[in-house]
Formats: sequence, C-alpha cells, structure tokens
Amino acid sequence: MTDKNTTSSKTMEIRLGKIYDNLPDKEIEIKFLDSLTLKQFQEFENAILKIEELHNIRRLLDFVIINDNKIITLLNSALHELLSKSVSWNGVKRVDADKIFFESNRLLLNYLSSVNIFLCHCETYLNRKFGDNSEIFSEFKIMLSAFYDNSFAYRFLYQLRNYSQHCGLPLDNIQFTSESDRDNNRIKGTLKITFNRDILLANYKKWKTVKSDLEKMDNEFDVTPLLFEMTHNIKEIERNIELFHKDELIKAANYITDLTKHLQVDKGEIFVAYDFKTKENGELEKYQSIHIPFDTIDFIQKMFSVNVR
Repeated sequence: MTDKNTTSSKTMEIRLGKIYDNLPDKEIEIKFLDSLTLKQFQEFENAILKIEELHNIRRLLDFVIINDNKIITLLNSALHELLSKSVSWNGVKRVDADKIFFESNRLLLNYLSSVNIFLCHCETYLNRKFGDNSEIFSEFKIMLSAFYDNSFAYRFLYQLRNYSQHCGLPLDNIQFTSESDRDNNRIKGTLKITFNRDILLANYKKWKTVKSDLEKMDNEFDVTPLLFEMTHNIKEIERNIELFHKDELIKAANYITDLTKHLQVDKGEIFVAYDFKTKENGELEKYQSIHIPFDTIDFIQKMFSVNVR
C-alpha cells in the first residue's frame, strides 16, 4: 500500500477509503485503504456515472410518487377534520372548503409538473445518450405513444398541465358527504375533489383527442383514480428505461461490487479519495472524494437478479 504522503507529481494517488461517523464517544474517523491504479479509477468513474444516471431518473420518479402521496394524504386528513366538525350542526364552514380547494389544486399542480419534468428529462437524456435515430430512443417514443393512446388518465393529465398553465386551476369542486353511523356511534363520510367537464371544455380549445374523452365523462369526475393510473404508468415507463440500460447497469454495478466487497465488513461508508494535497510538513491538508451509491447498486442487482461474484 502506498503511503499517502509520498505521492509524486507524476503519479496521482488514488485510494479506497472508509468514513465512520457513528462511533460512540468519537469524532468522525477516516481511513485510507487500498490503492487504485489510474485505469481502475477511470473505470470506477465511468461505472459511477452510469449508475448515477439511473439514480437521477429514479429520483425524478420519486418526485411523482411523493406528490401523488401528498394529495391522498391531504384527502385523508381533510376528511377526518371535516367529519370531526360535522358532528355539530352547520359545523363545516366555507373557509374549510376553501382551504381544501386551495391545497388540492396546489398539490395537483406540483404533481402535474413533476410528471412533465420526469417525461421531458427522460426524453432529453435518452436522446443525448443514444441519438435521435437510435433504436432505443425510437422504442421510448413508441412506448409513450402507446401510453397516450391506451390510457385516458395519461393523455388527460398530460394535456391538463397545459390547461393549468394557460387557462385556470384544474380542480373545480369539493364533494363532502357525512352521515351518522348509529351502530358504531360515529360519523362516517366521503370526500372527493373533482374536475368539471363543462368548464374544462369551455375554457380550453386545445384538448386534441382528449376532447372526445371529456365529452363522454360525467360533468363532475374524481381525480383520485386518475392519479392512481397515471402514477402506475410513470412507474412502468421508468421500469422500461431501466431495461434499456440493463446490460451496462449490471456491468457497472458488478465492477464496483468486485472492487469494494472485501471492505463491506462493517458500517463504515466506502468512498474513493484522490487529488491529495499535503502541507509542507507532510500533514494531509485536503483531498477530493467520490461517494458510492450502494443503495442504487443493490437495487440494480436485486432488480435483475444478479449473482454478485
């Protein structure tokens, strides 16, 4: 093992290291371990880049899922609050409905934006990586067209973002009902936030094929089943993007695992250190580091059932 203080100006020192930040009664401890060759380091950087590409796409998927969950959480908490107020006569006020109207529209706008960002990012990424005329990019475009053609939720919410940008808030009404459940001595009820078909059609003339869909809908229709279907669609799109990269992802994950698995014996976090700088007295002053997304590596190996060597 090369001493970290003997790096020459001609040879860049590169080390696997471990950082410990959960030791009792101790400050953070850093250990520099195995040396890597420049070739190993370059292959490591390339593998990390490929894994981080997937990590970034999955992060955008998480935005969609989180925004979806926030709408459902809002509905659940709002229903509970409205039911508690409806115990007394005329306990639910206009201000209660206004609050739900404001929050549901705000969260749905966030959801629509996160869906659009996910789709646009994936399209740009695949175009840049594989090229506009590549087979993979063509498959991606065909896949999006299939979702658009076969899912009302997909094409409606896709167009709804444009409606929301130019014409008005997407949601129009709140439907709350409550009744006494005497057998269980409680109040039960339902809460829906809905679109208004006629308002959507009157305010926007660029629905394209969605116009005929809307004309067949009830005048008031619920947002929640559409969110469920759309989020499922986005998850499927992300899963297919993973399959586009299957071979290179497995290769990258295996390379990093092979290089580091002998160090995965405790809770210390493994990283790569390079570009060491020392003071005149030989004491380490600073270094650059690359941290390893082991959570994404584990996901890749489990998803594709890779036998780790």
